[in-house]
Amino acid sequence: MEVRAFELQYRTLYRPLGMYALRITGDIDSAEDVVQESFAQVWESLNRGTEISDLRRYMYTTVRNNALMAMRGNIDKVSFDESYSDLPLEEAIDTSERDSRLWGVIDKLPDQCRNVFLMSKRDGMTYAQIAEELNLSVRTVEHHISKALERLRDAVKGAALRIYFWIFC
Repeated sequence: MEVRAFELQYRTLYRPLGMYALRITGDIDSAEDVVQESFAQVWESLNRGTEISDLRRYMYTTVRNNALMAMRGNIDKVSFDESYSDLPLEEAIDTSERDSRLWGVIDKLPDQCRNVFLMSKRDGMTYAQIAEELNLSVRTVEHHISKALERLRDAVKGAALRIYFWIFC
């Protein structure tokens, strides 16, 4: 595989693979390490002449295996979602790619809209609590939430809107 083609795959797959690894590891730093190591391993395999017919599927399998291997030594430090690693690969890929699209939309929200949305959905704060903390009216908070949800619905284009929020601490 040519370098440019691999770079394109890297840019396309990095975030969804990160979401996938995060579901397994429960830790963003571990997930990033796993994804980076997986890309390095696959690149080395390609350079050795390994033929990979479906790079996307191969990457998900590599990330899953590396995430589980990484967690074996960290069972006491990190709790991971073992049930997620047992999902059929296609379902896990679909979930990771959907989550990646949703987080991409969230990242592109205006700063205050994104902040309000995350305080509500990720942190579980009520509209009144958000309004008080940010010195906004409850109506403004409602507007930000509505705007964010509208953009998320557009991103999933009619698919069921099930957002899984992880606290990145």
